[in-house]
Amino acid sequence: MFCCSKQNKVSPRDKVSPRDNQKKDDSYIMDDSLTSLEFTEQFVSEVLSCGTCSKAFSLRDNQIAAYCGGCYKFMHCGIAGSCVGPNCTYRIKNEIYRQSWCKDCVPKTVIINLEDIGEGKDCLCQECLDDPETPKAYKQKI
Repeated sequence: MFCCSKQNKVSPRDKVSPRDNQKKDDSYIMDDSLTSLEFTEQFVSEVLSCGTCSKAFSLRDNQIAAYCGGCYKFMHCGIAGSCVGPNCTYRIKNEIYRQSWCKDCVPKTVIINLEDIGEGKDCLCQECLDDPETPKAYKQKI
């Protein structure tokens, strides 16, 4: 029984300090010396890939047209439209914004999602389809 009750002693050289395990995170360092123009140039040089076709575009190209509310991917093609439902409509500074959706993330059983789709067009997401506040005119199924 003595062997079980005996305390294990840890020598000071076996102790690990929490500071020893911490690494300095230098993955993102902001350069404060950039001028406003240099910062803007660096920003518009960022490259994003289209979630539908996987082609890469810089922000300077102005090809990325939407951001899908379902799969959270940037898109330049494959856009279903902007949702007309109440859950995807936002008012910011008295301007109305509607969430964009890709063709893969909207229900294929609703007429509005099958006819006349694309950038600047209307669509209806599943959450707004299930919402009783969405007008029935948008909920017409095939």
